[in-house]
Amino acid sequence: MEDFLRKYRDRLRIIIILYVFCEQSKIADSEYFGVFRSEIKIQALDFLLRYPDFLSMELIDLMDNDSTINQDEVSEVISKIYLDKEPELRVEEMEKFFHGAYESIDEVIAFHVSIGFLKHESKKRTDGRTYDKNYYITMHCAERIENHLKSISAVQWYFERCELIKKYFGSFTGTQLKSRQYNYSEYSNISYKRHIQNVNSKVRAAYHERFNKQLL
Repeated sequence: MEDFLRKYRDRLRIIIILYVFCEQSKIADSEYFGVFRSEIKIQALDFLLRYPDFLSMELIDLMDNDSTINQDEVSEVISKIYLDKEPELRVEEMEKFFHGAYESIDEVIAFHVSIGFLKHESKKRTDGRTYDKNYYITMHCAERIENHLKSISAVQWYFERCELIKKYFGSFTGTQLKSRQYNYSEYSNISYKRHIQNVNSKVRAAYHERFNKQLL
């Protein structure tokens, strides 16, 4: 049962990421709602979705280095994340691979292709490795999301969180997001195929230092 639920959540997260972050088509009557480029960015965004503590730390770091960021808004967002106990209830761990947190999404993509939600294209190098992966979200997929999935209350959190991540980190490339994650020893010092560790203590200390308030 747990394996089934995990598979369902994986499919749900990835299709919502592709839908929210894709470059929407500007062609009238196109069969595609938009296109998402790069698996690296999918993996990096999925990491922020699955680790609310890292997202909180990244928001503080972004605020520290960008004077245009609304500090009160960041404070409120992080406070709610911890008030809702997301670092305990929402975390879905990822393993460390050669280039950071990674989890194969091949089965997820194949499933969405099979039901007409996606068209997937990629190229192959001479050594057989794939690159330049593009994910085309169909209008059928967008219509199902907008007319059905968005109305399910239990799924609202995923849309709201993706929109939040898009607001602050949508302009970053996948490589840039991955690079930022390596700033934390709980991520960079983890051995191959071990789970990424949480940064809750760092978030609490940084939050208190910036806002002079304690997280619950």
